[in-house]
Amino acid sequence: MINRLIDFALKHRVLTVFLVILVCLFGILAYSRLPKDIYPDLNAPLVNIITENPGMVSEDIERLITFPIESLMAGTPGVTRIRSESTTGNSLVTVEFDWGTDIYRARQIVSSKLSLIGGSLPAGTVPPVLGPVSSRMGEVFEFVVVGEGVDPMELRSTADWIVKRRLLGVGGVSYIINLGGYVRQFQVLVNPEMLYNYRLTIDDVRQAVEMSNRNFSGGILTQGAEDILIKGVGQIKTLEDLRRTVITARNNIPIYVGDVAEVRLGHKFRREDAGHNGEPAVYVTLEKQYGSDTLRTIAAVKEALNQISRDLPAGISLKPIYDQSILIIKSIKHLEFSILEGIILVILVMLLFMGEVRSALIASLTIPLSILIALLAMYLFGVKLTVMSIGGLAIGIGKMANGSIILVENILRLLKLKKGQVTITEIVGEASKDVGNYLFSASLIIILVFVPMLTMKGLEGAMFGPTAFAVAASLFGAMLLNLTFQPVLATYFLKNPREKNRLWITDKLQEIYGRFLKKALNRKKFLLSVFVILIVVAAIGYIILGKEFVPPLDEGSIIVSTSMLPETSLEESVRMGRELEKVFLKFPEVVSVSRTTGSAEGSEHIHPVNHSHFLIELLPREKRKRDFKELSQAFREELDKFPGMTYIIEQPIANKLAEMLTGTEGQLSIKLFGPELEVLNEKIEEIREVVSKTRGAVDVKVEQTLGIPELVIHPDREKLARYGLTIGQVAEIIETAFNGLEVTDVYESDRITSVLIRLPEKFRQDEEALKNLLLDAPSGEKVPLALVADIRRSEGPQTIFRENLMRRKIVLCNVVKRDVGGFVEEVRRTIEEKVSLPQGYFVTFGGQYESQQQALKHLTLLMALVLLIIFVILFSSFGSIWQALLIILNIPSTLIGGIIGLLIAGQSLNVSSTIGLIALFGICVQNDIVLVGKINDFRKAGLSLRQAVIEGALTKFRPIFITDMVMIVSVLPLALFRATGSELHHPLAMVYIGGFVFAILLRMFVVPVLYELFASKSRG
Repeated sequence: MINRLIDFALKHRVLTVFLVILVCLFGILAYSRLPKDIYPDLNAPLVNIITENPGMVSEDIERLITFPIESLMAGTPGVTRIRSESTTGNSLVTVEFDWGTDIYRARQIVSSKLSLIGGSLPAGTVPPVLGPVSSRMGEVFEFVVVGEGVDPMELRSTADWIVKRRLLGVGGVSYIINLGGYVRQFQVLVNPEMLYNYRLTIDDVRQAVEMSNRNFSGGILTQGAEDILIKGVGQIKTLEDLRRTVITARNNIPIYVGDVAEVRLGHKFRREDAGHNGEPAVYVTLEKQYGSDTLRTIAAVKEALNQISRDLPAGISLKPIYDQSILIIKSIKHLEFSILEGIILVILVMLLFMGEVRSALIASLTIPLSILIALLAMYLFGVKLTVMSIGGLAIGIGKMANGSIILVENILRLLKLKKGQVTITEIVGEASKDVGNYLFSASLIIILVFVPMLTMKGLEGAMFGPTAFAVAASLFGAMLLNLTFQPVLATYFLKNPREKNRLWITDKLQEIYGRFLKKALNRKKFLLSVFVILIVVAAIGYIILGKEFVPPLDEGSIIVSTSMLPETSLEESVRMGRELEKVFLKFPEVVSVSRTTGSAEGSEHIHPVNHSHFLIELLPREKRKRDFKELSQAFREELDKFPGMTYIIEQPIANKLAEMLTGTEGQLSIKLFGPELEVLNEKIEEIREVVSKTRGAVDVKVEQTLGIPELVIHPDREKLARYGLTIGQVAEIIETAFNGLEVTDVYESDRITSVLIRLPEKFRQDEEALKNLLLDAPSGEKVPLALVADIRRSEGPQTIFRENLMRRKIVLCNVVKRDVGGFVEEVRRTIEEKVSLPQGYFVTFGGQYESQQQALKHLTLLMALVLLIIFVILFSSFGSIWQALLIILNIPSTLIGGIIGLLIAGQSLNVSSTIGLIALFGICVQNDIVLVGKINDFRKAGLSLRQAVIEGALTKFRPIFITDMVMIVSVLPLALFRATGSELHHPLAMVYIGGFVFAILLRMFVVPVLYELFASKSRG
């Protein structure tokens, strides 16, 4: 088949050239149309169910709302995990599905299930709604609405009714979250004394406001040939309309709302605040649609913001604070430059060692053409242009050129041997067929090495699958070009090769290699002993290597999450937050600091008011001396000066990824499961103590759930009965008087303003005001609440977290100056030794560690599968079990170098470096196949075993040496240069460099020695 393909290309040379040009043009077009992003689509298929019951305490939210919804979702097809948060007035249930599940199908399943529970939820519960079709990973652009001296209410109104409305119409935008400022509200502050004087109740006021705010229709009046629409306009439009709303009349004298209440413009009761550089602001987060192009969405948003800015009220401006497109463009540009630099270095190596410009250029032409073929394949299969996929192309540069070097070298060799004997086309055809089958087998092995990586699931599959696809696609393109286009080019441009195209350096190296090879063949035991010792050393190195999921990426921004004591008020959190903003702004690397405190109304991210997020915008990496790790340590030194505050430091994408996958912040989460909150709170403190004393632990904090002061009202049913009162009446009066009741909305020209009925502040400012709240008995008597209820202080849970129908508590932390895997193992052992858990309580580890364990387990299985695939292909190529085993046994020589390279560079064993180790399997096998095949050819030609081994090794020394050097220099830019995004591929580059250095120093001796040893045993 391979020979026929070569013959076809040489017979139809012009057609072959035109087909390659056509495919390359399509590749260029594909590049311009491919969506670009920092990461592949890492949106886990999860659905958030948000349910609100204003004022209901967290225990009741958990028992009456969260648990029924969780139970309903449990056992749903495709669901992998259910987690929830129950806090005062809010329930958030997150349903996670298998990776690969269509998000719209998942939402349809959840919606159909929710329809079964609507009627069974407690009174006052807002029907459950699904969160937006997006996730934390979709938060790609954030900005603040600011204005020096502008009222915070005006800032929020501008954000809600001008900015948000217009941005929701931008293509690619899914959801907008506004946080901070004051939400405008019409307030009816009812005076209890005036109600008593007029013998009215709060419910009378509520009904009057509700019934006085409506438009109506009288149908159609027909007069002759004309229809006239009858329209009634009775909606409230102004505060004066509210004041003049009639409640009732006494002796023909109307009683207005303004007679019994103060009607004013105020703001909604808030549990949130935002700031920017120490000044009030509204913090706006934009979520993109599922699967949309990040760069195009952000570009459209920026254009819309420019237009909106021209229409804003005087003094108000919009300031971007997080723009993921900057990170994307920087990362992709760095990798594109790395590819270009790698190509230049490869060409220089070819020119240096091949000694002929034309042959070097022909061989190097495979690289850009293979990349264009890969880009076309990525476009056809829907693979985005990301740091991961472009990184796959960058690490594949050397592999793309390897086959071309071997082919061109063989063509040059035969052209010199048979020049003038037959036509140039026949010589090229013979030379191509001579190595064509071996190149095909070797290329197929490398491709098949990467194909199983496409089976990875979960986060690791979503992240590194595009890398494997890009490498496999480019290698497939290189294989086709080597068997078709390269022979055609050789017939045109290699007609008259120089008789001597070798440089002195290659001759000298080959001479040295020949001398050492003969010594190695005479001292097999010594060489093989060294080989075994190095394998043992590499195995020990593999064990002691640190283990983590992925290397940290310097994103150019830092997120600091802080928590005060649970009883801290919003005002105190805001005051402390502004102090911290000033602290962060003192750092010369900091451009701006934006803060959010609490959580936005209707948000999926439920945070209490003692919790703040600080988004710290940094100078570009090239303009600052300190990186993320150094700045984080400097921040910790400042944060430790604030007693009673816990914190955790992350980067934006890492924070979003952690919250999306596990619902928690931080690099590592230690989860304690059990039924009783008291036991969980006691034992989690013991675990926190263990974690904080473990080397490498920083930012240790316990996920807060307890400590909220409560005034608990226990109505006395007998006393209520004496006055003819019911618990429902008491509840309604307390909820309306203290929590307030939004009874209707006022529709203004371009916005909607809610109307709230509540008692004035002086009647609700302390415990005595609550105790003295008067209840209206049916007899007309006014009964203080303290007479019919027991009111006492207590503490209750702030938030109750659950996972898979069980309560849980979490210790969060980051790990520095050591690997996550080793840290977890030490913590696990210490917990088992020092923390005694009652029956029914257990500990698990989440965060990045959870993803790392799944990924490394899957990759270990892939290693075994890849070895099996390689063995089968080798056996089918050589028809010999011992020759297949010979090449398999030589694989550790490359892994030795890869592991030593990681140790020297101080890198860990992560998904990136593990993929590099797996890739080394196939890449090094390519050269071994060619070498063994050439030795077999010499043996068939009649040479003795020793002569065949030496001649085969010397003949293939130059192309194999060049290919190994090409592999090293092709990844040098990834290994040496530091820029945004380079951290992800640095471990893989170090694996390649170490592996191929050892391939040159060790493998080129081990293969001939093992061949002679196995062949002599087989012959014997």
